Amino acid sequence: MNEPLISVVIPTFDRPFFLKRAIESVIKQDYKNIEIVVVVDGFSARTGEYIEQAKKMSNIEINLIQTNTKVGGSEARNIGVKKANGELIGLLDDDDEWFSDKLSSQMDLINKNQLSIDDDFLCFTSLERYKSPNQKKYDKLPNVDYKNSGKKTISDYLFETKGLRNIGFIQTSTVLVPKHILIETPFTKGLIKHQDWDWLLNVDNSHNLTIIQVEDPKIIYHSDVPMDSRVGYINRWNFTEQWLETHKEFFSKLAYESFVLNYILLGIASDKNLTRAQRRLEIKTRYQNLSLTTKFRPYTWKIIIYMMKNKD
Repeated sequence: MNEPLISVVIPTFDRPFFLKRAIESVIKQDYKNIEIVVVVDGFSARTGEYIEQAKKMSNIEINLIQTNTKVGGSEARNIGVKKANGELIGLLDDDDEWFSDKLSSQMDLINKNQLSIDDDFLCFTSLERYKSPNQKKYDKLPNVDYKNSGKKTISDYLFETKGLRNIGFIQTSTVLVPKHILIETPFTKGLIKHQDWDWLLNVDNSHNLTIIQVEDPKIIYHSDVPMDSRVGYINRWNFTEQWLETHKEFFSKLAYESFVLNYILLGIASDKNLTRAQRRLEIKTRYQNLSLTTKFRPYTWKIIIYMMKNKD
């Protein structure tokens, strides 16, 4: 594969301040055969004005799509993919930022593995994140690189734990895939949460994927966005539990029970709409269904201690 056109698909809504940072990080890429497709979930005059300014700053083609009515982040991505001209699609959330060699590093790895646009592959990168922008050193994720994890499915890699740590992490803005993958397996429309996990599991289940990772961090997963505007941080443990049950076939027993601990029991423990007695009952009901092996794992006791420290 030489230098195929990469379409960078960015779903957004009315927050051009964050979008500006994301787009500027694409413009600074040292891989130059790029187009940008921005999809506004609804309508934003401010975003339209910014895009017109951005077009003047770069030779990269920037296409703007306004859906006018709200369609959700998943469908906004799907719309962008269908309109994209590129043979490869780079996904980018509007509040994240790429390092300047993000795409070139991925293309080097794709070529090293002798993959083509007709193959079924997913290339992702590690990332840096922070709890406070003032941190001297950002945290790197994933904790364990994919090739060192020994996992054969994305669900096992994402959700299984080892010792006191989660193993894997694949964030949407790190992903580069052939366009045909996203056409054949689009994002599920209408999900209020877990859009990225849902798509990753569906892609892994419907394609014989080759998964490769650029192990050095190539994006910054920013935490300067208000928590209530990040879908992933909103506590909807009831929905999470329903989503898990509909995808249970994709999970090993260890991955399933780790997910229950990490995302359902912790969600219940932090649900301020429940009384302490209600939270205790909900947690007890689910905890007693865990296997004996899981109950005695160090990770389980880490979660229990965390919940005890954070009780009212």
